[in-house]
Amino acid sequence: MEHTPHVLVVGAGPAGLATAISAARHGAQVLVVERHRSTSIHPRASGLSTRTMEIFRAWGVADAVRAASSTVIARSATGVTLADGELTEGTLGFPFPREALAVSPTYPACCAQDHLEPILLEAARAAGVEVRFDTELTDLAVDDGGAWARVQDTVTGAPDTVRSRFVVGADGPRSRVRTALGIATEPLGGLGPAAQVLFRADLSGVLRGPRHALYWLTHPEGTGLLIAFGTAAGTDRWGFARLGVSPDAVPTDAEWVAMLRAATGVPDLEPELLGTAAFDLAAELASASRAGAAFLVGDAAHRMTPIAAVGLNTAVHDGHDLGWKLAWAARGRAGEGLLASYVSERRPVGERNARRSVRAGETDPADGMVGDLGTRYADHALVDPSRLSAAPGERAPHVWVHVDGRRRSTLDLWDGRLTLVTAEESWRRAAAAVGVDAPHLDDPDGRLARRYRLEGGGAVLVRPDGHVAWRHDAVDPDPVTALDAAVAGTLGLGSGPAANALSACSPGLAASTRTNSPFVPSEGEPVPVA
Repeated sequence: MEHTPHVLVVGAGPAGLATAISAARHGAQVLVVERHRSTSIHPRASGLSTRTMEIFRAWGVADAVRAASSTVIARSATGVTLADGELTEGTLGFPFPREALAVSPTYPACCAQDHLEPILLEAARAAGVEVRFDTELTDLAVDDGGAWARVQDTVTGAPDTVRSRFVVGADGPRSRVRTALGIATEPLGGLGPAAQVLFRADLSGVLRGPRHALYWLTHPEGTGLLIAFGTAAGTDRWGFARLGVSPDAVPTDAEWVAMLRAATGVPDLEPELLGTAAFDLAAELASASRAGAAFLVGDAAHRMTPIAAVGLNTAVHDGHDLGWKLAWAARGRAGEGLLASYVSERRPVGERNARRSVRAGETDPADGMVGDLGTRYADHALVDPSRLSAAPGERAPHVWVHVDGRRRSTLDLWDGRLTLVTAEESWRRAAAAVGVDAPHLDDPDGRLARRYRLEGGGAVLVRPDGHVAWRHDAVDPDPVTALDAAVAGTLGLGSGPAANALSACSPGLAASTRTNSPFVPSEGEPVPVA
């Protein structure tokens, strides 16, 4: 049986699920295949940035993520043992809630990946995404018309064929999609091998004050990182990681217990060991993040170490950016220019973050909220989030406004549409003519006008991902023509009328130049997947 979704996503981690949610919310038919039996059973990453929580807010899952998060502050603490009265607090690059709330309607969270992924999975399925576990990619061929993939049920062995307009490799650092495309990787260095034990233990007797997300403990017999992986309902799950441990030298259970007792300062601690893992803290960069109809997101495009806690967040941001662009192109509402913008916008961010992740003990201009909220895609400059001014490429600033008598953040207005922010009726009429949303925003104190620089009668066009596409700083004698050209440019439609594209809603697979499967001999050999 052949399946024909608009988008095939390989991998159901944060990058793949984010891509799927973003695409499905914009009308694409999406199939996700994952070779594992379920979402992750390991905590992995846990720090969710302000921007990531803004995206989750737009998708309606922020409250569920917050409920599944640890009740900790996103800071580190250093001492000899956990019982040490001289713990020194440090930063992890995340702002305090009050700092984030000055520029955003939300703030960071600390949610373990094995708690996060089921929430994203539920959101994906609620958006209409089909997700198949126990299903691996075995062959892939890509041309100008789209992608053909062979997948196989790993339980029954049953094969299947998927023909899609686009394929997304969200399948991690050993990406089969990337291998099939022949895309090489550049090693960027790393921190070496490490091992971690996951355990449960009541440490309340030695924890003083607010619990931190991470503790660096230096006892000679128990040096390592203690990481909070619990939830708001139960914070007794922890991870303890040691650097420099090779895969063939992972400690035994008895050795782990001895180290945990030394590290915590609780000599009679009886931890419940839940499992161990060995891994290599390395970073690498794919030589390309696109090959025709195929795209790479997350670790498949740019693997990172945990330094600066940007890996999971970068993956979610990749998927959020790419998904809507694929959906609009597949449905005939956008052209090549919009697809190309994924590479020009997200690849420099991924490379910057990957290279940053191998520089332990250093500070970087992109650390914290500056890199998280202040990256301007137009020139990849970094802007203080408090000074965002709705320039093209910037994340549109957060301002509290009233819409139909309801208090809302401007960030609540973008998802699913192109939006024109203006106070001028001539621009609103032009928006109606072109097919762009232009809500009436109550701005009694003029803060919106100041932050978006609308005092001269201008207008700001915001994309569905919340980034500014275009601005005009005055009233225009022909606003329809000006806005139509701006929309066409934003969507990569060339000089054609944007209104026609915005009204298009192709129900089926976008046109393909190929009608026969490449997996039959007459069409040549498929690209093998290692």
